[in-house]
Order: sequence, then structure tokens, then C-alpha cells
Amino acid sequence: MNTIEMVEFTTSLNAMSGDTIEKLFAIEAVLKNLPQVELPLRHCFGNGVYVREMTAPKDSIIIGKMHKFRQVNIVVRGDISVLAEDGWKRLKSGEMFESPAGVKRAAFTHEETVWTTICGTQETDIEKAENELTIGSYQEYLQIKGDTPCLLPQQQD
Repeated sequence: MNTIEMVEFTTSLNAMSGDTIEKLFAIEAVLKNLPQVELPLRHCFGNGVYVREMTAPKDSIIIGKMHKFRQVNIVVRGDISVLAEDGWKRLKSGEMFESPAGVKRAAFTHEETVWTTICGTQETDIEKAENELTIGSYQEYLQIKGDTPCLLPQQQD
């Protein structure tokens, strides 16, 4: 007989204030003027989920997209510092956590890092899924906040 083990998230990263998110958008605008590194991405779709895996080289500065909905994140391999509302948090291989809706992250890789994000969606086209799940500004997020249900499946009792 197989045993099913339910595990807790290994860490937590809380929601960020609008002020912090606005600063990240401003920093991102400046960083876009610097030489960019292509980050290899892998995508797959499953039963109502979109899985996106990014591989970032050592010493990369990354600013991610702002997410409309909560999502699960896994540091598959590597060592990365991620900006949270209460400061930088260092994450290593095996860390798994949920990010709340309305999050935009900044990160620095201490070694090559593989990061996987898992989002709930019925969409099966990469571009359409990313458009559905991410948003271009904090003001846009505030306009939709509270009006759109979370897409991650709710845990059943």
C-alpha cells in the first residue's frame, strides 16, 4: 500500500507593499537598458496547471513579472536571494513556497539556479497563459484586485 505524505511549504515569502512593487518596476525599467542574458525556459501544461521552469546563471539579477494570482514556486536547484517585504531571503535547492497574488520579485543568483513556478489555468497556449496570469503594472493589479477568483484549486476536506 502506498503512503501519501502531505508536506508543508518549506518557507514563506509574504505579500509586498505597493511602494515596494512600484520601486521594482522602476528598477526594472533601468535594468532593461543594460545587456540582457537569455534565461532558458521550459513550459508544460497539465490538468488545469501551467508549469514554467527558468534556469538562471550564477550572478544574475532577475526581476520577475507581477502575478495576478497566487502561485507555487520551487527552487529545484541552486542558491538564490529573493527580495521580500521584510528584506532579502536566501533560498536553496528544495525550497518550496506559495507567493500571494500581486507579487513581483527581485532576485540574485549565487549559483546557477533552476526555479519552477506552478500556476492554475485552463489555458494551454504559453503566451495566452502568461497574459492571463501576469500584469504589467501595480495600478492595473489594483483595478482587478478582489474581482477575480484565485485559479489554484482549493484544498478539499
